[in-house]
Amino acid sequence: MKITKLEAKKPPFFDIDIRTVADIDKDPRFYMVDTQETPCYWTDGKRIYYRYSAIEKANLDTFVYFNGFFAKDDKHCYIVGRTLKGANAKTFEMLNECYATDYQSVWTSGGRFEPADISTFEVCDEGVHRTDRDRETSWEFSDGIRRVVRVEIPYGYAKDSKQVYYEDYHGKIKLLAKANPATFVSMNDGDFGKDDRSVYYGKSSLPKANPATWGKISHFYTKDDKRIYYLNKLIKEADYDTFEVVVLTSPEGYKLPYGKDKNQYYNYGNPLSEAEALYEVNRPL
Repeated sequence: MKITKLEAKKPPFFDIDIRTVADIDKDPRFYMVDTQETPCYWTDGKRIYYRYSAIEKANLDTFVYFNGFFAKDDKHCYIVGRTLKGANAKTFEMLNECYATDYQSVWTSGGRFEPADISTFEVCDEGVHRTDRDRETSWEFSDGIRRVVRVEIPYGYAKDSKQVYYEDYHGKIKLLAKANPATFVSMNDGDFGKDDRSVYYGKSSLPKANPATWGKISHFYTKDDKRIYYLNKLIKEADYDTFEVVVLTSPEGYKLPYGKDKNQYYNYGNPLSEAEALYEVNRPL
């Protein structure tokens, strides 16, 4: 998989007095149509801001940002507007949407960590959490117009010659203690990976899963040549030959995925009758 490093970009300019902003995420003046985003880093031409707060140490002339988390100028590196202690601004860059490095240490949204072998450290995917949901993220802005807003959550795997690492936007970096970095590959969805011995959901292995025959079905359901799984849970009750994922529609129009075989339905991997499934789908919110 070819992975492109993130481009360092100048912050967008908005001629806006921050004192007039009630909610930056709903203020249409901040909506960037070309990227379908509202900014985290931006400038009014006088100062650099991270959302509502000015970054006092930032150099307006040299400041660049990578994504909604990481940025730098000629002297400092930043995470959500705060200075990263010990980071070398000259060599600092982002390997994907999730992992940043100055080639001495590595950072994610969860903070700094030291890989076992920094000289061989590499990312395994694009560093973004991807799901099977079929609706776009959107919300209503203060002018009454609903707009699509691109939201990318940093999840992903990385590895070096000695370890495999996982970032899931919850706390510090996770280690896959038994994973084989020589054969480990990510499914590029922020959730699943495998090596020559095991399949992983996040840092947890799928019990008895055969990596040679394992594959995704949809909506976190997967299978190998003998078994059905939801996340890292083996669904012992599933009938393998007839198992499928169906999407049911609620009265409000929400698309709700369920597992299904000839005997029953499954919600988050838990068995339930057809009547129970239909009741869940159709009950009022």
